[in-house]
Amino acid sequence: MKGKEKVLDLEMVRELFNLSADFCVVLSDSLLVEEVMTDDEDIHRSLTNLRETILPMEDFNQFIDSIMEHKPSTFKQLFTLSNNGDKCVFQCKGKQVSNKIFIVGIKQPSMVQSANDILEKISIPAIQIDQDENLVQCNSHLHKLHDRLGIHEVFYFSLKNDEIKHPLFHKYSRVLNELVKTKKDVHLEYKTEEVSLLLQGLVDGEQFVILVKDQTYQRKFEQLLSYQQQMQAVSQLSAGVAHELRNPLSVIKGFIQLSNHSNNIGKYYETISSEIDRMNKIIGDFLSITRRKLEKNLLGPSELMGSMLMIFRSECTLHDIEFNYRLVETTNKLNVNEQMIKQVLLNVLRNSIEAYEGQKDRRTFTLTTFLENDTYIIKLKDEGPGMAREVLEKVKEPFFTTKEQGTGIGIPLVTKIIEDHSGSIIVESEVDKGTLITIHLPLYKHENEMI
Repeated sequence: MKGKEKVLDLEMVRELFNLSADFCVVLSDSLLVEEVMTDDEDIHRSLTNLRETILPMEDFNQFIDSIMEHKPSTFKQLFTLSNNGDKCVFQCKGKQVSNKIFIVGIKQPSMVQSANDILEKISIPAIQIDQDENLVQCNSHLHKLHDRLGIHEVFYFSLKNDEIKHPLFHKYSRVLNELVKTKKDVHLEYKTEEVSLLLQGLVDGEQFVILVKDQTYQRKFEQLLSYQQQMQAVSQLSAGVAHELRNPLSVIKGFIQLSNHSNNIGKYYETISSEIDRMNKIIGDFLSITRRKLEKNLLGPSELMGSMLMIFRSECTLHDIEFNYRLVETTNKLNVNEQMIKQVLLNVLRNSIEAYEGQKDRRTFTLTTFLENDTYIIKLKDEGPGMAREVLEKVKEPFFTTKEQGTGIGIPLVTKIIEDHSGSIIVESEVDKGTLITIHLPLYKHENEMI
């Protein structure tokens, strides 16, 4: 009769969960194995010692906790059952009835077992999810990551669980939604002050895998390297500034000594004032280079370049230079510091004007803009004397100059400003053919477009 009761209990559980099972385990209120129902003797033997044979144990404990908290049981969790060295994967569901916990399991085909093993062997955190945002499985590396981040929320049933509040889970959902919509691989970053993660979503048939690459230590290393490079740059710039300031100081000192002998400082006033202005310019350029924070605003490229046209026209007319331009129309935006970008463009124009000194013909300055992919490109070209290859190779070095009154800060300053805007600058030049400056600035994108 007792055997018949077992069969009736098993039938009741099967009806309750609306599936046929390979086993049913009943746990007591103290979570001890009270009864095992299965026709397979090996499975029965393994389930009797459930705590020693089911893997991963941490996942199973959370699975039990979820059942005891009466969370919805639509989710099917995969567990591995070990038996004398052999391992089988079972899809399990559970429910608490009175003070007992009923767990039923269905043995999975070998390819599912293989997929489960592969996910666990992946050396980075990984999750497998179905189209309904139900978790199929995740590996132990994900648990370790969540523990390190202080995430204690259980999502063993579904990402749709309203109790899940941590923003990382919302990123999981966002990646999944994009995977379902596009059926293409997705990349999304999750960053806080403490952590930097790269979420990579992959399509796996009717299911999806999210790999979580922890870039925290890489980012810290890059920050450290960037800081070291900044310190080297500041050291180099400081030495250069000291050297450049020495020249005008020597001139000023000499003329003050001369004025002391002649008792007529007015005779040397303009020269001394000119050298002081030169010192101020060197210090101003140095401060511009070392300025770290940029206040950026959204600005239309057409608006930016339109405001520069009048300045370019007037400066070129003043110096007898023919000005030509061709600007692309766009509704896109740039995220820039307007004054700094204008400083860059004026600096390039000033260099071209200075290059034309003594040149009678071919005095033109051409401004061209166009779009390429997600980049706004500005080309500034003159037909001046150009630069030799050895000069071009050094043109971005601080304080390198071929001009008698030059400071050698102009091009390095321009380069740093553009790089601070996540852009790039290319300088091309050929003797007797002129110089071409090409500036690349990224177009602004909203966060929800940057997947």
